[in-house]
Amino acid sequence: MSINRRGLLAAGIGLGAVAGLTACGVGGQQQVAQSGGGELRMTWWGGDSEGKALNAALDAYQEQASVTVKRESLPWDGYWDKLATQTAGRNAPDVVMQAGSQIPDYAGRQALTDLNGVDGLDPTVVDEGLQTFGAVEDKLFGVVAAANAMSLVTNPSLVEKAKVSVPEGEYDWQELGELANRVHQELGDDVWGMGDAGGDLISLILRVRAGGKEFYTDDGKINIAPDELTAWLEMWHKLRESGGAPPPDVTSEGQGDMANSPFVRQRTAFAFGWTQDYVSMASLMDQPITIGLPPNSQANPGLWMNAASLWSISATSANVAGAGALINHLLTDDAAITTIGLALGTPPTQQARDLLTGNMDETQQAATDYMNRVAEQSKPLNRLWPKGFAELRSLLQEQNEAIAFKKMSIDDAVTAFFAKAEQDA
Repeated sequence: MSINRRGLLAAGIGLGAVAGLTACGVGGQQQVAQSGGGELRMTWWGGDSEGKALNAALDAYQEQASVTVKRESLPWDGYWDKLATQTAGRNAPDVVMQAGSQIPDYAGRQALTDLNGVDGLDPTVVDEGLQTFGAVEDKLFGVVAAANAMSLVTNPSLVEKAKVSVPEGEYDWQELGELANRVHQELGDDVWGMGDAGGDLISLILRVRAGGKEFYTDDGKINIAPDELTAWLEMWHKLRESGGAPPPDVTSEGQGDMANSPFVRQRTAFAFGWTQDYVSMASLMDQPITIGLPPNSQANPGLWMNAASLWSISATSANVAGAGALINHLLTDDAAITTIGLALGTPPTQQARDLLTGNMDETQQAATDYMNRVAEQSKPLNRLWPKGFAELRSLLQEQNEAIAFKKMSIDDAVTAFFAKAEQDA
């Protein structure tokens, strides 16, 4: 399994130096506020495709709004170190691309502006399920720039050969495991059912939510019992033994390298991935693949509309209204929407998805259609990821691998997992 973490998680960046920011910097509406003219600074992470799209949209906006937008961008690696340094020096750009995992830390250190009531910015333009993704308590510190959601990606050719089918409606993890085992039984020793998601915290959270509760309490504490994690790890251990999931050496060959993942190499029939992972997988394969719902419950939707990235305004911005107007333009202006397209991920508004329909390739359209489906069959998370989430996510992946290679027992993994969770709470 290959997961693109750009949108959901940042590396654990310490912001200890930011503590010197004073409360007077919060809510920059009290500083110079202007909706047009002047100068703005803006920063984002990404590569050439993101930069090309955003620069074109910003060039057009500069002419329209008579404002100069100075731009900074870096790849994911390096972006957070620079932003932390700028923030500590009270020199962060006006408009900042943020990640959901980082907003609580930056907001807690008074480094971001509350976007509620910012002139020229309407945070409710994004899908309802995304409107609170940048919220911390009763304040809003980010508006979603692009959305994604977890999915089950399928290789129809292998599924057909194995004479199985993925349920169209509601189904659970046990049913998927049975399908995965049948794929291996039908197709032989070199093909397995699905990628090993035992170490994927996002998949575990999907299962927990489908059971009717949140993974975290509203105050950020782990909301599952040790026996629930034990059952999850045991399920994947059994799947590896039965061939429903690949052995650890096969999984590790493609770790961090989508092109060498078992699914792309057509050695598994199913894989879990974000919507942009599906698009990337499709580009690497010479045959069609499909995207659909992972195990789900209509009564208790496990899925949520997720923020691939968010737009925030620095607490030290001297032009909060101008920054708000720029964010609103990128989200609502037809020309800006068309220019940006899917470069940042799936657009977070129905307006944008409708506008782009018919102007996308088949894979992009399938990802967009899937997001429309998720918008109707999902439930917002009860809170943003708390402190320590990124470390806990990495820990579970390491533990699942150690269990698979018989270097750690499941009991020891569960004990260590909850010890880490309690330490960060």
